Order: sequence, then C-alpha cells, then structure tokens
Amino acid sequence: MGKWLKIIAFSFLIFILADKAKAQQEQSFMHFMFQQASYNPAVSGNEQSIRFNGLMRQQWVGLSGAPQTYLINIHAPVAILKGGVGASIINDQIAAFKTTGLKLAYAFRKDFWQGNISFGLSAGLINQSINYAYFNVQNDPLLQGSNDASGMIFNLDMGIYYEEKGHYYFGLSSTQINQGSMAIEGGSTSLKRNVYAHGGYYFTLRQLPDIVFHSSAMAVYTAGAPLQIDLGMLAEYNKKFWGGVIYRHQSGLGLITGIYYKQFTASYAYEINTTALSNGGSHELMLGYRFKIEIVKGNKSYKNTRYL
Repeated sequence: MGKWLKIIAFSFLIFILADKAKAQQEQSFMHFMFQQASYNPAVSGNEQSIRFNGLMRQQWVGLSGAPQTYLINIHAPVAILKGGVGASIINDQIAAFKTTGLKLAYAFRKDFWQGNISFGLSAGLINQSINYAYFNVQNDPLLQGSNDASGMIFNLDMGIYYEEKGHYYFGLSSTQINQGSMAIEGGSTSLKRNVYAHGGYYFTLRQLPDIVFHSSAMAVYTAGAPLQIDLGMLAEYNKKFWGGVIYRHQSGLGLITGIYYKQFTASYAYEINTTALSNGGSHELMLGYRFKIEIVKGNKSYKNTRYL
C-alpha cells in the first residue's frame, strides 16, 4: 500500500470516528446489499453498465404516522474520470417530519491487490420540514407555529470500498460528515454523523453448481443510538431469480425474493416485526434497470495501390 493510500485511510478513520453527539440513524432497507451506493459513494460506477434503481419502503403498516421512504439511485462508470459518478434522491416521512435529499457522488477507482479499490465523495442538499399542525397541540409553544417549517442543509458523505468481482467486497463510509444544521421555529435541527461498515461474500456448493450464495452484513453506528446490524443470505439460481432471508437486530426478520429479466430487475421483501409494536410488518419493493451506451465508430475504408 502506497504512502498516499495510508494517509487517506488514516485521515478518514480519524474523521468519521470523532463524533460524540447523540443522534438517530438514517433510513435503512432490507435491500441494503443492493443499495450500497446510497450510503457509500465509493461504490458509484463499480459495474460495467449504467445502473438505475428505485425503492419504496412502507414500514410498520397499520401504525399511524409510520415511516414511508422512496429512493431513486443511478450510477455509472466513466473511464475518462478513472472511476464512476452517481446521483440519488430520497424522500422519507415519519409522522410530522419529512426529509428530502439529493446527492451527487464521484468515486476514484484503481486496481489494487487482486481486485480494485475506490475512494468516494458525495455532496448534496437535504431539506427537512416539520408540519406542526400534525401535533394538534394548543398550549405548547414548542409545537406551535406555522403549518410547516423547513430549511435546506448542505451535506457531505465519504467512503472507501474494495471489491474482488464475484468473490467478496467490503466498505467503510460515513454519511452526514459535516453535521449540517438549520434553525426552525422553537429551536433547531441538525444532521448527525453515521458510520457504515459493510461487506459480502459469494460462494457455491459443489452439489449445487447453478446456485450462487450471497452472504452480506452491514453495521451502522450513530453516537447515542443502538448499534444497528443487518445480516442477509441470498441464493441466486442461474442468474435468473433469487430468494433469501434478512435479519435486522432488534428490528425484524425479512423474506426477500427477486428476478432478473433481460436488463430489468424486480425484488420484493417483507419484514416481520420482532419489536413490541403491533402492526402488519413492513414492505419493500425494488425495481432496477441496467444498460450500456455503445459508441460505434464509423467504418474505415482502405485502398490498395494495386487497384488505383
């Protein structure tokens, strides 16, 4: 590992672990193994094709004010930039609180060891709003005001990612690094730093050569909040469809299934709630599309002096 690589990695680790403030975690998904680019910008453009996907999450169905999340993500390799670029839009609402964010990402990628390593950075804007009318409180000045209070917050994310195609991958990232804040009626709100560690491993069994198993894990740390751990095990048959289970520590147990059809991907997951909340569980639907842009060069003609 070169000297520059050591300096970047060391600085990154010190920076993301420095936060000690209390916070809540960001949105999380049962499809976390398919949405790595949304929480680690270093994943942007890590495939040979342009990848677009959208995800909808309906959490704790039947519970008033339950979270609803919508995510759109696109990323692509760009050879001239020696890496990839990406963009994501997310809309998340829980009770009176609504968050809408836009992020633009760039990842620098190079060959390293038996695979490739990338360093990513994303910047964007996050709009947070509170609908005070939701509380319907008349005597508390902190919960009164106009029907809506909102503001825009600048945001930065950073990540490192290593991958050996078809074998394994792991990454480390931090979102909301700058911990942006905004003033609202009755106080202020701020973004808190989150640290993600994630990885996956692919393997096959000699008795089942047409099935590829994909094990994955992700841990999310936010100071003042419980450590979140997600584990997944998928079995993919002949690159046509897959199924598996997702375990989310102190949250739920999920079942997931999906199919490939040409360039399209569709997947559905249902999470059985294991907390004390009484509801109908959580639903997630993911749709994806991938494609390449082929540049066809014009045919060149050659002449032989013997036929001039």
